[in-house]
Amino acid sequence: MRFMSIPPFARKIEIPDFDFFVRSRLNQETVIWPEQAIPLVGYMAWPNDPEGRAASVAIVRGWFEASRAVPPRLRQIQTDWARVADIFHIHLDLTKGGHQKRRGGPSIGKAIEVAARSIRAMGAHPANLWRAWKEYKDVAHLVTAATILSLDALERAKVKPFGEFGLDADRLGPFTIAMMMPDFVLSLALSFQDHGLSSTLQSRVQPTLDPENLWRIAPEMNVVAVPPPVRKVTDEAIAILNARRAGNRGKAKRSKTPPVSTGTGISAPAPASRAATAEYGMPDGTVDLPVNDGNKRQTGSATSDEQGANAHLICRRTAAP
Repeated sequence: MRFMSIPPFARKIEIPDFDFFVRSRLNQETVIWPEQAIPLVGYMAWPNDPEGRAASVAIVRGWFEASRAVPPRLRQIQTDWARVADIFHIHLDLTKGGHQKRRGGPSIGKAIEVAARSIRAMGAHPANLWRAWKEYKDVAHLVTAATILSLDALERAKVKPFGEFGLDADRLGPFTIAMMMPDFVLSLALSFQDHGLSSTLQSRVQPTLDPENLWRIAPEMNVVAVPPPVRKVTDEAIAILNARRAGNRGKAKRSKTPPVSTGTGISAPAPASRAATAEYGMPDGTVDLPVNDGNKRQTGSATSDEQGANAHLICRRTAAP
């Protein structure tokens, strides 16, 4: 059993008002919790490469001294994070929706099958999805949380920009989100961690996430779990899974719309004029987001390399909590 070596937060982190929390962090460029954020991104990006993790964490710490160096492969890392987030979030959707019970229950293989047919981006085929999952499965709860919050922040920025001194869309990638809001990432990841350790295939004893190798969030981290957004799985996704188990893998007609309903966003207080999204079982203020397209560039956002090149700018100054 592995626990991440991250200093606990000095006070209990509870997030009752998501919009207020996100805007208060992203309306400026101050890293509030650097001693938690830096090791967190280290585990997320280099989960099973301690030497690479140590070297890259040193680079990130240099940003506080105005260094402009960027860790290697940051673009590919964030692309793989997006793929893992798609897989694990779809697995959650299938589990919460009670799907595939007669066929052994949800599995990562089934989630990859759905993801491969819904992600319309170059390179998002099953082999690459399996490769990304294998590399980052031990931090799947963390990268899924950071990716969801990244997409959520992009949608909030469309509704209302983060202010004159805040971050623009070019710097709202999951790496930057983990730096700016490590407490929110860990709070949401805690729920995904519980899901991964409690969901088990009916035919197996081992849970979805390996309990021995998973980089767990320590109980003393002082964060309160945030419930993950659960999306409705459409009939189209079920058809894909039916074709898969019928032996038609790769032969089912590719869908023109994502089999998993959009709604990756996190619910938060919002003006009463925003209608509730009953499809997702969320209260007023739900930010409806598209299923992530893996390595597809988001409209108005930078590529991950550009995000990496700009990321050091957020660390020019720090502030005590």
